[in-house]
Amino acid sequence: MKTLTDDGSLNGVTAKEQLTVGNGNIAPVMPKFEVKDLESLDGKYDTVVCLDVLIHYPQNKAYGMIAHLASLAENRLILSFAPKTFYYDLLKRIGELFPGPSKATRAYLHAEADVERALNKVGWKIRKRGLITTQFYFARLVKAVPA
Repeated sequence: MKTLTDDGSLNGVTAKEQLTVGNGNIAPVMPKFEVKDLESLDGKYDTVVCLDVLIHYPQNKAYGMIAHLASLAENRLILSFAPKTFYYDLLKRIGELFPGPSKATRAYLHAEADVERALNKVGWKIRKRGLITTQFYFARLVKAVPA
C-alpha cells in the first residue's frame, strides 16, 4: 500500500516511483533539508548548497572542504565565497590598520581560480558564475556540476 504522509512524503514508495502513483496521478516529491556540521556530514545528496561558509576557511583548508562537499553531491554543488580581488584585498588590509574588531573583516578571501582548481581536482566543473553585491556585502556564487 502506498500512502501520502502528513509531511508530504510517501510510505512504501521509492524515489523513482514518487513521481507517479497508482492511477497515474502526479504525487508531490518533497525535498528533505538538513542542517548539520559540514566537516562530519556524510551521505549522498542531489544538490549541496554551501553559502557564506568558505569565508571561515583559509585557502589550504578550503581545498579540503570543497573536496568534501563535492563528495557529498551527486548532481550540483552551489558555493559562495568572498572573492580575492585586488580591490577587496586592499580594503581588507586597510581595515587591518585600524584598531577594533569592527574595522577589519576576519573573512578569508578566495581567488576564483583557486576554487575552480579545487573543483577540477575532484572531477567537477563550474557551470554558472554570479556575483552578489550590496553596499557592505559581496560574494562570488558558483554552480558546479560533475565534469
